[in-house]
Amino acid sequence: MNLVIQKYGGTSLGDVDKIAHAAKRIAAANASVVAVVSAMGGATDAMLGLARELTDNPHARELDLLLSTGEQASAAALAMALHELGVPARSFNARDGGIVTDGVHGCASIVNVRPALIRECVRTGYVPVVTGFQGIAAGSGELTTLSRGGSDTTAVALAAALRADACEILTDVEGVFTADPRHVADARKLDRLSYEDMAELAAGGATVLAHSSVALAGAHRVPVHVRSSTTDGAGTWVTSAPPDDGTFAAVGVAHRTGRLRGRLDGVDPAALTTIAAALADLPLTVDLLDHFTAASGYALRFTADADDRDQIEELLDGLRAAGACTGCHWSPPVGTVSLVGRGFRPHHPQVRLLPDTLRAAGVRVRDLTVRPRRISVTCPEPDVLKAVTRLHGLFLTPG
Repeated sequence: MNLVIQKYGGTSLGDVDKIAHAAKRIAAANASVVAVVSAMGGATDAMLGLARELTDNPHARELDLLLSTGEQASAAALAMALHELGVPARSFNARDGGIVTDGVHGCASIVNVRPALIRECVRTGYVPVVTGFQGIAAGSGELTTLSRGGSDTTAVALAAALRADACEILTDVEGVFTADPRHVADARKLDRLSYEDMAELAAGGATVLAHSSVALAGAHRVPVHVRSSTTDGAGTWVTSAPPDDGTFAAVGVAHRTGRLRGRLDGVDPAALTTIAAALADLPLTVDLLDHFTAASGYALRFTADADDRDQIEELLDGLRAAGACTGCHWSPPVGTVSLVGRGFRPHHPQVRLLPDTLRAAGVRVRDLTVRPRRISVTCPEPDVLKAVTRLHGLFLTPG
């Protein structure tokens, strides 16, 4: 029996008509379907707004319980819409769905999936509609939420546990593009991407798939199909790729805004590895740039989301108290722009051309980081879209 996981994002469940459309799509599928749902569009942000009106420091457990109500409402509503079409369905919360997490409130990771009830539901001809973005802590049994985009991760985890034929991520775009089509007019939809390339695009800021979901899909070799929830056109398949032959090839451009550039001063060289590991272990998007010798000793530079500054400062307070560093300086808001592909080496002619081309276009390049699959530049926020357009034109526009 063919089995497909279909994940519906918030924009695909934004109102009654969209929920009804999703139900019709499920009813028309040529396979058994397990649906995974996000909260209706705007619901999570509304709940966050409510919490912030009540307190500047929401209790983590209670915030998780509050945020989880959005997905539970979506699951019940979609199940009702399916019943209206004569399709037997049952909504599942995280506990019934067997989604087990490590118990970290607000940014939990899925550690296990026990889908016995979901499997039985499918076997008896029902459509399970499962809440995304949440799970039950392995030790305490408490409800926990995943990080942003966690419904993608829920869908992939279920696809792996149920050995589904594919995991469809149904959203408001037609697939994965070479750049954000809202900003780059000649961005092209990609028919196929490797797990590695998609992971780098997600790390660079592409929001069409959560990075954690891509990593999980790659680890379990789950075929992922990113496609529109409103049309039947072919989207983008994210699957395994042939071995990398080392040839320079660009795949896409991604960007992030709302970033800060941090510089740790007075770094104890013996603690450099410890500091780097502590920053990398945070459940946040922290990119290490470089380390160098400054007047005050060793220094370490990194970028992070502005919203995460307080959490990073808390970590740094502990490192300063331990004598690992003396202080941290933060820049005004910056953005990062990343070219994703393969065969990237620091001295490759194309790589050396990149910063010069951006500067010639008026982009104030602050940092250049070269990895085998991603080249990232840091620049002031007003220069970000100019840099995206220029890099796309240089490396990804035919002719």
